[in-house]
Amino acid sequence: MIYLAIETSDPRGSLALFDREGVRQEDTFSSDMAHAREFADRIDNLLRQGGFAVGDLGGISVSVGPGSYTGCRVGVTAAKTLAIALRIPVVALSSLEVMAAFAMESPGSGREVEGGAVDSFIPVLDGRRGFFYGAHFRRGEGGRPQRTAEDQVAPLSELAGLLEGPAWILGRGADSFLSALEDDGGSVCASEYGYNRGPVEWDQPRAATLAGLSLGPLGEANFDQEAIHSLKPAYLRPSEPEIVLARKLAGEDQ
Repeated sequence: MIYLAIETSDPRGSLALFDREGVRQEDTFSSDMAHAREFADRIDNLLRQGGFAVGDLGGISVSVGPGSYTGCRVGVTAAKTLAIALRIPVVALSSLEVMAAFAMESPGSGREVEGGAVDSFIPVLDGRRGFFYGAHFRRGEGGRPQRTAEDQVAPLSELAGLLEGPAWILGRGADSFLSALEDDGGSVCASEYGYNRGPVEWDQPRAATLAGLSLGPLGEANFDQEAIHSLKPAYLRPSEPEIVLARKLAGEDQ
């Protein structure tokens, strides 16, 4: 059974074909695509490179965001379209969980600090206008992310409440989040509790990591057309150019 993982919440998107033996084929690209046909061609090319046809797919995993307005829309739409056409299940996961999982798999992520190992991970994205998207994960059984706080969009004062001790701060919003903490007097807290800026390599959610997280759930999932129809992306606040583009694509700006 071959599965497809779709991760387009980040400016650098990726696709992965995988099975119980691991990732078979992977493709990385710019996810800022306006047209679904371009994305469909990428999926078709990936399948052909792996020696598969679209009808060989037994399930799809997709990152629903938060993330890029255009990327999330294209990725989730492609997952829903394929799943309904092929009558196969879809597993949807948060891009924040995918980032946390990749960080946990990385060498050095469990380094020792005073008081023990750093096993707390807070992926952060800049939600603009003083808001941040974030969640809190700890290293769970088998090294998998164990969620201790749901995805949320909140002002700095609220999201800072997730910080309860030594933690890795990662994601494309990590620098602005830590900078805002310092401007708000949080530099004392950062020094005291050991908040660490994760390597920039951790900032990008990857389809290969999504594949590992979703393999078990896909093996137990069934085709559910109603649930697939109701699946929606978790957008970041779109920029004005993205709003204009979306309106043009929808035929609202004639």
